Amino acid sequence: MALEVGISSYPLFVCLLTKYKVVGTVLGFLYTAAWTVVMILDIIECPEYDDVGKHPGIIVMWPSVLFLFLLLGCFIFNFVKAVRNSFVKEQNEKDSFVEEYQLQYVQQLLRKPVLGNPQKNWFQRKLYQWDPYFKFPGRIISTIVVMFICLYMFIVTEYILISFLVTLLKTIFQFLKTSIPGSENETWTQGFEEFIHIFEGIWIATTIIASVTCVGYVFNILVCYRKHIKLLRAGKKHLLVSESMKVSSAQSVVALSKFISFQVAYIMWGYLIMHLVQWLFGMIVTYILILPMKNGKWMELLNKWGTTILTFVIVLVIKKIQVLAGARFFLQPKMSPTDSQKPLALDNRRGFVNFSYFLFFHSVVVGLASCLMRLARSIILGVWLVGRIDRPVMPKGYEQCDAGYTVWIGMLYLDHYHTNPILVCFCQILCDKYKQKRLSADSYSSVCTLLEIVPRVSSKARIRWFLLYTLLNNPTVQKVRKLKPLSY
Repeated sequence: MALEVGISSYPLFVCLLTKYKVVGTVLGFLYTAAWTVVMILDIIECPEYDDVGKHPGIIVMWPSVLFLFLLLGCFIFNFVKAVRNSFVKEQNEKDSFVEEYQLQYVQQLLRKPVLGNPQKNWFQRKLYQWDPYFKFPGRIISTIVVMFICLYMFIVTEYILISFLVTLLKTIFQFLKTSIPGSENETWTQGFEEFIHIFEGIWIATTIIASVTCVGYVFNILVCYRKHIKLLRAGKKHLLVSESMKVSSAQSVVALSKFISFQVAYIMWGYLIMHLVQWLFGMIVTYILILPMKNGKWMELLNKWGTTILTFVIVLVIKKIQVLAGARFFLQPKMSPTDSQKPLALDNRRGFVNFSYFLFFHSVVVGLASCLMRLARSIILGVWLVGRIDRPVMPKGYEQCDAGYTVWIGMLYLDHYHTNPILVCFCQILCDKYKQKRLSADSYSSVCTLLEIVPRVSSKARIRWFLLYTLLNNPTVQKVRKLKPLSY
């Protein structure tokens, strides 16, 4: 099926990227128009889910039809642009592979840093701050769009199927209620009806929660991509990848082509798994806690869970007392009144030894439950983050086993090595200088001209920098260096 979809969409790919713009746009427009007509006729004439609801094909497939119309508009725009360029040839062709934002980024690095922190509004501090020196590649934007479309179609299809299942359960309930005499007042019929209402309500609530979470994950990809690329540009690779994780060049090349498909597949699986776990948790809480409270079984609920809750509360109180006692009695006073906490220096060592002795027996008992809580937290976080490939699900040192995170890191490496503004500007300057030597040395390149706008550092500061660099790399020179006498 994947091969079939790839072959059927390949003409669109070729027509968009061919260098013969006029022929490519005409053929692409005709091919897209044929696909649009076929899809519209298929939705109208061949409904597949009439038993589920009204017009489910239109509800599910309208994003695909919309983007086919957008593709038609794109081919028309490219055709007009190609025809215009064929009659009016551009005289000043841009012979540079450096983007404007990359030049601005390099200029910003060469300027003196601005003292003080700029004022930021709430949106910039809490959500997102726009960076004029960074531009997202088209692959990331395409991934975001495809993820939204796939999530929409997946959620709508799931909702249609669950609505069909709920309708089927209600039909079965009505059939049993009417066919079995005297079943209206029986306990099982009331429980079955109650189960249907609880199932439907919790499913709708968890659908909203899982959908909002996945939409947040989609936007979070942009934030994480920019943050991780900046870490690589700043040389802080250790903050992103541990030393034990190795990604080869071949893996990075493959990761660039696999990123979109992996991200889309992971977000869909993440939504489904997260939704099922949330629904299961909601059903358990409803039947264990909420329904007994609703039916007035407070005493029975307290007798069943009172000891467990009391034990849990006692453990939490003891843990809080331990921290307060450690800060109050077993740490030395603050070195300065302005310090936020006491220094890590032990005090009252005899009392601390007795404290550790009695704490040992308590910690062994608490550790039995703490281990299970650790496992439960790992499962919950793993389920909650399964749709994100920008952070590893495996623990530190085992990131290599996470295929999604490996694809993310490999994609970042390849993007970093091919779009680093400093490297690209340096290569452009080398190319321009080489052309100047071959042709003429009278004109400056655009890159050099733009970079010369940046204020230069004073010659005195440059000499001091070279002196420091020389002395640091040649310690023996420091002994024979003649120092300038101080003037009083």
